[in-house]
Amino acid sequence: MTVSKEVIETILDRILLTPVKLYALMVSQRPNHTLIEVELDHLEHPYGSVSLLECEQVSRKLNEELEQISPDLNYTLKVSSAGAERKLVIPEDLDRFRGIPVRLVYKSEGSGDKEGIFKILDRKEDKIFLELFSKRKTKGAKKKEVILELKDILKGNLYVSI
Repeated sequence: MTVSKEVIETILDRILLTPVKLYALMVSQRPNHTLIEVELDHLEHPYGSVSLLECEQVSRKLNEELEQISPDLNYTLKVSSAGAERKLVIPEDLDRFRGIPVRLVYKSEGSGDKEGIFKILDRKEDKIFLELFSKRKTKGAKKKEVILELKDILKGNLYVSI
């Protein structure tokens, strides 16, 4: 017995309540076993983190639904938050996580791909305005501003500074 990704997405559409939404869903079919991994996003949390209680509630409801539609299904269910260093969905997350440090990999003319940690200042159309991020507090020092084209950003993640 198996269950499709589409069926699970349909169930999640019904049981997820705003501000929690689906971030990622992976369904791996193995002989006699299905692995279902659900990652959640919290639209009102500054880093998008979902609480353990919210993960438990989604897990419980999804288990109940799966038991009803497919009682013989042998599966493992993992429900978690997308995480504090989640992959960014570009360009949407560049607006959402304004003011928060991000690690970006981008194309740079003449020197190939570059990587840097920036604080998102603003986005206007196809340009993103960034400030080079530093853990050190330097009084009076002017922060270096960087402007990138959206098309040059290859990938990004939230960056947690500890």
